Amino acid sequence: MVRKKFLLKKIVQAEGHVDRWRLNRRIRKGRMGKIIIFPYRGYGNEKEVTIMGRVMEDKGLAKPNVYDSTWTNIKAMFRRYLSREIPFVNLQANFQGEEETIRTDDEGYFHLHMPYQEPLPADQLWHHVHFELQDELIPDQPEISGIGEVMIPDVKSHFGIISDIDDTVLISKTTNRIEIIRMAMVHNATTRLPFHGVSAFYNALQRGSDGERHNPIFYVSSSPWNMYDLLEEFFRLNDIPKGPILLRDIGISETKFLKEKHASHKLEKIRSILSFYPDLPFILIGDSGQHDPEIYQEVVDAYPGRILSIYIRDVTKPERREEVKKIAEELAKKKVDLIIKEDTAKAATHAEKRNFIQQGSSAKIIKGMKKDEKLL
Repeated sequence: MVRKKFLLKKIVQAEGHVDRWRLNRRIRKGRMGKIIIFPYRGYGNEKEVTIMGRVMEDKGLAKPNVYDSTWTNIKAMFRRYLSREIPFVNLQANFQGEEETIRTDDEGYFHLHMPYQEPLPADQLWHHVHFELQDELIPDQPEISGIGEVMIPDVKSHFGIISDIDDTVLISKTTNRIEIIRMAMVHNATTRLPFHGVSAFYNALQRGSDGERHNPIFYVSSSPWNMYDLLEEFFRLNDIPKGPILLRDIGISETKFLKEKHASHKLEKIRSILSFYPDLPFILIGDSGQHDPEIYQEVVDAYPGRILSIYIRDVTKPERREEVKKIAEELAKKKVDLIIKEDTAKAATHAEKRNFIQQGSSAKIIKGMKKDEKLL
């Protein structure tokens, strides 16, 4: 174990030296591409905001098109993973008149946790955070800035929603390794498909029981941060409510080959969200393909009384279904419903009965699902 940690530490250090050498070489030879600040969506409460992002050279990804060839999509995917990050540079962040200087890490990521005091506009869910690069990397460097968004639940927020993405929102076939790689490589945001009814159901949950709520939605996935732009565009194209998309860092750390493992990553993100909003109850949505039922059961145990309901999409074999049913039985003893659903209709019907969505919404969602099915 000691030898493994020593080896990992040396690999991480060597990788850092190589990255810095490549960056300095590109600067010396005038080969730097366009530098961008790419903030990911963050979130906040009445006291502070938290948001992360990355400083890197522009990947030059063209806007995806439904007619893009397989080869075009494969090249775009490789560009996502072959990003050129800008490590150890300083940014100035500004939110509500408050300023703070932050620094990117060895992979170009930055993390901002910033308190604020100015009151926010009433009945507004999204707010802007401004970032500006402080370091001059190239001669006559223009101003390099970026605008991030943070979601801050307001008085119209009655509960929150935390949802998985793969095989919950986005058809990914994660139980088949070859198929998930094929779908990721040959498709883009315009050709990937959501499950029927997801858009209508999630919009109904966000609007709540009277259709006028601002219930916040968080998306927690084990996909790598390199996939962020594709997922963001996919959500936009399919009218899936906007929310923070919290992904995973798959780089090497000094203690393990994967910085964040699937289950620990999801659990840590969900715990962070629930702790950040101690007075807000939550609905959890996932699938049976990985470990969502077990993770959500652990969340219920750790935060008694905070979880209103759990919806699990059934995407696996009968033996796995029996395992999930046993978890549902255990949760029922704690008065938490775990609904195993083959499609969105069952979840929508249950949500209407529990008054999570407006009365009559489930019928509209089911009608829309049937219409979508006829179009395929």
